[in-house]
Amino acid sequence: MKVKNLFNSSLLMLCIACGTANTEKAEMKVKESPVTHKFLLGTYTNSPEQGIHLMEFDPAAGEIKTLSSASDPDNPSFVIANKAQDRVYAVEETGGDEGGKVSAFSLIDGKLKILNTVKAEGKSPCYITLDPSEGFVVAAHYSSGDFSIIPISEDGQLETVAQVIVHKGSSLIPNRQKQPHVHSAIFNPKDGNLFIADLGTDEVVVYDFDSKKEEPLNPEPIFSLKVAPGAGPRHMVFNNAGDRLYLIHEISAEVGVYAYNDGELKHIATHKLTEDNFEGNVGAAEVRLSPDGKFLYASNRGDANEIIVFKIIDKGDLVHVQTISSGGKSPRNFNITLDGKYLLAANQGSNSIIVFERDLTTGEIKPTDIQTEIHKPVYINFLP
Repeated sequence: MKVKNLFNSSLLMLCIACGTANTEKAEMKVKESPVTHKFLLGTYTNSPEQGIHLMEFDPAAGEIKTLSSASDPDNPSFVIANKAQDRVYAVEETGGDEGGKVSAFSLIDGKLKILNTVKAEGKSPCYITLDPSEGFVVAAHYSSGDFSIIPISEDGQLETVAQVIVHKGSSLIPNRQKQPHVHSAIFNPKDGNLFIADLGTDEVVVYDFDSKKEEPLNPEPIFSLKVAPGAGPRHMVFNNAGDRLYLIHEISAEVGVYAYNDGELKHIATHKLTEDNFEGNVGAAEVRLSPDGKFLYASNRGDANEIIVFKIIDKGDLVHVQTISSGGKSPRNFNITLDGKYLLAANQGSNSIIVFERDLTTGEIKPTDIQTEIHKPVYINFLP
């Protein structure tokens, strides 16, 4: 009897231990799963309370709310953060005699505090990126058709512009391409070369970048790739391997697929964003890859106002999966949550952010009832 009781007691203790362990694992799983999604939002501004916003999307509560704002810059249309998520950099998309500006902020305990502002040395800066060393920012200037390299000091503040690279040329569409219009700048994740998309000259220009130098950019391009005349290169994204470049053609409303190997960029295919019978104005805007790299998403403005979904197939080419309304007007930007479960569309023309649920297997998206009204949302940047 004593042996039996001892056995039963041990069995009971084992079951309790197992149950506790399983409960702890379940709790850990819940804690590890992101409950909310924080993001920076760049906007165009018309009043003092508008500017950069730190936002939070809570799927369980079904809401998007503003956590804090920084109203220092005018038209902070493009905003990024460093890897440590304690520094934020934004353009001030203005022109005129003074040109545009670039600002640095600290981000501590959910609060944005301006560090300093410098002249961009160009007009209408519309894009900003950090180099891989995070020692410089690159600002692309649409109106003046050039881009600047700005050093970052150890305390996160911006220093005086180190270099300004001016593009020259024009292309097919008279009212859009009389002169260069530098629209984006990204670094290749494989070799660190800087890629510049110029809407005005229909080119992707590639430069060598050495962050160890005071003037890190070699002003002589490694090479330049001409895309189809009248295409209007806008935004672009590399896959994780760095051997495929996906480029939005704003004017022709297309996405181009390009192979990048051994320092050469070659065209693979071009895919229309509109149906064959579409009539009306277009304006392709943003291009994104899903977190798993299996799907590509693009937005189209004008009279289309759509999000287009492609599946990535052999050799990095695309096959169309879905075309769906953005839920508003002028989807200038959108982004996918880091877990891949949701897509948020920023509709600049209707002052709204619409949440879509995303199927991880098929890549398709469907609108939810979750949305928020905010003045002219332009750029969404999710934070880990």
